[in-house]
Amino acid sequence: MANIQSNHSWQLDAIVKPIQGDQHHLLISSFVPTARWPEHRVRFSGVLSKEELKRLRDVIDEALDTLA
Repeated sequence: MANIQSNHSWQLDAIVKPIQGDQHHLLISSFVPTARWPEHRVRFSGVLSKEELKRLRDVIDEALDTLA
């Protein structure tokens, strides 16, 4: 699991796990340690192909390049 963003009251994590063949499970979750019942909450969960993950990476890279 990769920690994407965190501070004393918020944490955002992402993980990509291979399922089988070309399929991968992408899970993005949040965690609020100061909540009454702290637990990881799923913000996005989906099965994506390797090609779809590459397209997602390209979209993020393009957004970052236009900001530079």
